Amino acid sequence: MEALSKPRCLSVEDLAAYVSGTAHERGDLDRHVESCEICRQAVAAAVRAGRPAPDGALSTTVSIATPPIPPTLPHPQEFTVATLREEEIRSARTQILMGRWIGLASILPIPWFGGVLAVGAVFGALVLAAIVAGIVIERRIRNRDLYTERSMAIFAVVVAAASMAGMLYYGIFSAAQLYPILTLYAFSRRENFATILAIYVLTAAIQLGMAVVVLGHLAPDPGLFEPHAPRAFLVVGHLLIQIGDAGAFVVGWATRRDTVAAIDNLQKAMMLAARRDVLLQEAREDLDRAIRVGGAGRYTDHTFGAYRLGAVLGRGGMGEVYEAHHVDTGELAAVKLLAPRELGNPRSVERFVREVRAITALRSRHVVRVLAASSAGDPIPYLVMERLYGQTLAQLLRNSPPPEPLLEMLAQVGTAIEEAWDQGIVHRDLKPHNLFLADVPEGQVWKVLDFGIAALGDHGGTLTEGHVVGTPAYMAPEQARGERIDFRVDVYALSAIAYRWLTGRPVCAGDDVRASLYQVVNMMPARPGALAELDPDVDAVLAIGLAKDPAGRWSRISEMRTALAAALTGKLDPALRQRAAEVLARQPWSTARPPASGPRAAIT
Repeated sequence: MEALSKPRCLSVEDLAAYVSGTAHERGDLDRHVESCEICRQAVAAAVRAGRPAPDGALSTTVSIATPPIPPTLPHPQEFTVATLREEEIRSARTQILMGRWIGLASILPIPWFGGVLAVGAVFGALVLAAIVAGIVIERRIRNRDLYTERSMAIFAVVVAAASMAGMLYYGIFSAAQLYPILTLYAFSRRENFATILAIYVLTAAIQLGMAVVVLGHLAPDPGLFEPHAPRAFLVVGHLLIQIGDAGAFVVGWATRRDTVAAIDNLQKAMMLAARRDVLLQEAREDLDRAIRVGGAGRYTDHTFGAYRLGAVLGRGGMGEVYEAHHVDTGELAAVKLLAPRELGNPRSVERFVREVRAITALRSRHVVRVLAASSAGDPIPYLVMERLYGQTLAQLLRNSPPPEPLLEMLAQVGTAIEEAWDQGIVHRDLKPHNLFLADVPEGQVWKVLDFGIAALGDHGGTLTEGHVVGTPAYMAPEQARGERIDFRVDVYALSAIAYRWLTGRPVCAGDDVRASLYQVVNMMPARPGALAELDPDVDAVLAIGLAKDPAGRWSRISEMRTALAAALTGKLDPALRQRAAEVLARQPWSTARPPASGPRAAIT
């Protein structure tokens, strides 16, 4: 795409307008694209991969430099159809050009060769008609949107008729038999099988009829080249011609089928590679966490309340979690401490205290149980929680779980989060690492962890207003802009988690935090159905959950879970489909948000 920056080529804005059909000077752009191979390739790539967004539409909301937007992958079938359509347009233009010269070369000798005048006249007229039709179609399909199978089918019939007339003029056993064979092969690589089959059957039937008439001496052979061989030889010769027709038809169609399979396999390989990249990145992050845990920590063997600390279970940006046991009963627990470097930071202390207040206010079995907590006079804030065994959702997602367990996770986690909302608590940092599938005596149960940046009802969003707090891949746009938030950021986060579960990819994948935040604020992610085999209804459910405007999202997690259960079976309420269509009308999948008229929010 570097060449597009040259003055003689389309700019990014022109390319976006051209592909989306909003360009004002469409005719001029058509002529330029037609004459410029670089721009032609860029348009083809844009059609296949999705509409690019103008730079100007990508830099209006967040005051940061525009990062590169990673390409999105369309659904394999869409990718295949778009790629083959582009190939068909190119091959059609080549066929029209070559056919024009072959046709002219075939009819120019007629005045000198003589032959049956009526047959020669029909042959010449049909060739000229095919040439004119080819010129009209070639000019028409310079605009890719005007390419249709119907026009190509009509053109194929005219060409086939001219081929039959040429065979009749030169002789049914002459080299002119190559005309119908070439015609069949050229047109059998088209999209509509029924049309191709009809042309083949018609061609083979006409050839057979001519052979029967001539070999049966029902009429004289009008061709210039008269066969001089026994009838048995001529019958075998005609059978070979029929086999050649059938072979051209089968090989042409099989070539298209193999091309479809090759493109599908390539697209699937690309999707698999993208998914592996995500898994590799997540594995690296887990390795970094693993390096920071295990063994003794600064407070190992210290006692907090009634619990004596052991090895470090985990470290985060603000705190550490130690394995601990009750000094009297030996009961195992997990103790979370504010990191020493944060003790002098009033904001960090307030966030830790806010987690204590948030988590102790909840009674759901799907929230990690609190055993004890620090008091106001303790020099180091701490929180004693039940010791959990099992795995985080981040670990579970490594194995690409099926969609069905997602519904159970949403049901259990949704119960805890909605209880928190009723208590005036917004979690604000829901992500796979904060959802834990715990092994308990009765089986397994999902638990919500880490309310460290929860927003409490009596604080609203003031603690972090104007500052970005959370995890970019699961952060709502308003949260990424540092604006005042409400419960709908948790709806967005769980929708992003569902997106990751179902597609194998996060909603954003920037090279750094700023690039990720930029995408969260400005870009709709790739359509889920373009990344995995999902019912279109699933796209609709996630579109509502990931709406950039909080007002467009689900009002309850239970509502989203019910809709997703219906969507997975293709039975979503039509009213919800319409609601999703309205959300996507404002900002479709894989596009940038339109320019904002208000002041730009800074990401700090």
